Amino acid sequence: LGFPPHFGPLKSGYEEFFGSLSGAQDYFTHCDPGGVHDLFDGESEVFRKGYLTDLITARAVEFVKRKRKEPFLLSLHYNAPHWPWETRSDEAEAKRIGKIWHTDGGSLATYQKMIHHMDEGIGRVLAALPEPDNTLVVFTSDNGGERFSDTWPFIGAKTELLEGGIRVPLFVRWPGHIRANTRSEQVNITMDWVP
Repeated sequence: LGFPPHFGPLKSGYEEFFGSLSGAQDYFTHCDPGGVHDLFDGESEVFRKGYLTDLITARAVEFVKRKRKEPFLLSLHYNAPHWPWETRSDEAEAKRIGKIWHTDGGSLATYQKMIHHMDEGIGRVLAALPEPDNTLVVFTSDNGGERFSDTWPFIGAKTELLEGGIRVPLFVRWPGHIRANTRSEQVNITMDWVP
């Protein structure tokens, strides 16, 4: 949503913001590919220790617990799984100097572990929801897969307008409104979820 002072989440309708303003942050230094620190609370730069996925999860859980007695919107955007390819045990990778690119390092096992870390975080957020739970949860991605992803039967990947670059999974959970384990062939785009 851009960078302060003229742009940013707080100037685009959000009341609170925690995270990175650009993309591809290192999971431990919280720096962008050019080495610029990029972790913010609102419009204030903050310095935190820890794995980025876990820091985002902790803030989301805190938000849900604080807002659980009123209607709320939580727009939760994990960096994972995204390059640099780092799991919780790869802090030494963060010491690398220079521009980080999606073809540097990583493996299928690392990619899978990064998804596992994110899945644990999502579980923590869901566990924090109020009872009875009438919360609509939409899980999707901003683009198709890259390097370690298999987009078959589609061709293309992230940054491309081919189907492998724009068609992504979408999971919806809404107790009392959408029956579990159902499937829909309805085509949609993320903007369809807002008024």
